[in-house]
Amino acid sequence: MFLCLALSAAATGGVEVYRWVDDEGQVHYSDRPSPGADRVAIDVTPPGSTPVAGAPSPERTPAAARNRSIAAAYDSLTIQAPGQDETLWNIAGQLDVAVALQPSLQAGHRVQLLLDGRPVAELEPGATRTRLSDVYRGQHTLQGTIQDESGATLMQSAPVTFYVQQSALGTNPVVNP
Repeated sequence: MFLCLALSAAATGGVEVYRWVDDEGQVHYSDRPSPGADRVAIDVTPPGSTPVAGAPSPERTPAAARNRSIAAAYDSLTIQAPGQDETLWNIAGQLDVAVALQPSLQAGHRVQLLLDGRPVAELEPGATRTRLSDVYRGQHTLQGTIQDESGATLMQSAPVTFYVQQSALGTNPVVNP
């Protein structure tokens, strides 16, 4: 019944809903009025139609909603180097990192790199490569995030797992002692 009313109301551009809070603080919604319920009118704009007059402008949209629309403006963020499951030998603690993002970074946004879940570097504006120091033997995970000027994360790359190996010293046989 509620679905039918909502669909018919949606076709006409509005939905009437009733909201109330019970004695335990639980919020309830219904298509039927209840004692103490407040009437809530919901405007519904069918897809492909003109927005309802008085709808909030982007300037009045909450920041979280703006961030969602900004994040939607980024198609992808990927770690290109190191590669997934790549083994790196004898890098002396220096890890070269490359990222790719589409489209390019917007003004005020930044790309931050997380190594093993910890922030370790922020790329210079416009840069897609950097070098990390102090990355030693073992298994590591690298991930990138795009953040806005307030530090809110707009997009994350998939994590990349890689391995650093170091040749053991003193394993060469002694020739002509």
